[in-house]
Amino acid sequence: MKSTQRDIVVLVHGLGRSPRSLLAVRFCLWREGYKVVSVRYPSLRVTVQQAVDDYLVPALAKLRPARGTKVHFVTHSLGGILFRAWAEKRAPSFPLGRTVMLGPPNQGSEILAQLGKHPWLRRIFGPVVDELGVDENSTPCRLGAVPPGTGVIMGNRPMIPFFRDLLGPESDGIVTVAGGWVIGQADFLVAAADHTFMMWRPTILNALKRFLKKGSFIADGEWSMDDRLAPASP
Repeated sequence: MKSTQRDIVVLVHGLGRSPRSLLAVRFCLWREGYKVVSVRYPSLRVTVQQAVDDYLVPALAKLRPARGTKVHFVTHSLGGILFRAWAEKRAPSFPLGRTVMLGPPNQGSEILAQLGKHPWLRRIFGPVVDELGVDENSTPCRLGAVPPGTGVIMGNRPMIPFFRDLLGPESDGIVTVAGGWVIGQADFLVAAADHTFMMWRPTILNALKRFLKKGSFIADGEWSMDDRLAPASP
């Protein structure tokens, strides 16, 4: 069943990626009847707040949604932190709908925390390296609760042995499952996926579509509750 309204979905990519990384999500939601808008930002050259102020905010200002239209978000990785930074200061009149965050480092990036002391990492990934630690002063940890209607999908099938050894088995190879937990989340799903390609998996796309429509990742009887794992609060 297609969306009865021409709701808008805003896609925000992750670190070192581009809108092309979310093409499967874009096509999937377009087929559902949504108007899909991708936000491009130079993730390797800007801080989180610069990305919000210079790229996300201007892109949202161009939307001009019709009365009764909701604006939903789907983010991947660092894009989720941009969404949280924007959402804290959003205008009360903004018609925010539901949000799905794919692999967000909501408690900071354990990988960057362990490797961030190396100068080569900063040269490659830019200023966000200094923001995405796991201590209380990091940008993700200083942000508050997510808005109502926000769901998180994390993967637990890391593909790179080195990162798997650093993070342990319950991770997507970049972010641990527990690292995606955030105060205020409406639903939390763990799927058999890795961080890089999770947004191309049919099971995740189906869960994403359901959440945007119903506010829940799993249909009654679709999967067993053992497949939906919510880690304890960190």
